[in-house]
Amino acid sequence: MNAYANQRSMLWSKVYPEFASSTEPAIRNIIDNTMQVEAPAGSLIISPGTLCEQYLFVVTGKARVHILTESGREVVLYYVGSGDSCVLTTSCLLSHEPFPAGIVAETDVVAFTVSATLFEQAMDTSPRFRRFVFRKFGERLVDVVSRMEQICAPSIERYLAQTLLELSGDTAMITTTHQELALRLGTAREVVSRHLKHFEVNGWVHLARGCIRITRPEHLKRIIAQ
Repeated sequence: MNAYANQRSMLWSKVYPEFASSTEPAIRNIIDNTMQVEAPAGSLIISPGTLCEQYLFVVTGKARVHILTESGREVVLYYVGSGDSCVLTTSCLLSHEPFPAGIVAETDVVAFTVSATLFEQAMDTSPRFRRFVFRKFGERLVDVVSRMEQICAPSIERYLAQTLLELSGDTAMITTTHQELALRLGTAREVVSRHLKHFEVNGWVHLARGCIRITRPEHLKRIIAQ
């Protein structure tokens, strides 16, 4: 084994030990045929609209996956670091759709790349590889949802405050459930419950089973005006 192959084997063992110890032919084929690539900090790794032809195994460094709004604002969806995989790359390889975002190296990045053909073969024949891909897909998808919630949180908080005041009318008492409020706002019950708890901790509302009492309407009005 030459020095390069030995170094690559050591990196696989350190970062992806579940693969390095595998004897499955599909996984051994991936390890033997991956290419090591490097991207300096600040460089564009993948641009929007690019066809996904490779699956990435990040070894060192961190990259950010982002989209650009029509106004030119960059919205970070998630970060990919050592031992991670990119949920959008997985999605594009499975669907054969172009990449909808951009990936930029946040730091110097070293990664292994495997062709789409080998990726599909491993997905078809290797249970271990499928479990890895879908586990990483699920973990990263949770990150994306959480990130979107953070971005939308100010709007949800404002709309929630506005809805509470509208439902209260001339009284301070509202008969409703967290689920009913969630349906009105078009979000999840857990999101509504979290914001209501924040309102209660600050003394703006009092929560009880099936009802909400507004104790500080002026604070809710300030949220709406922000």
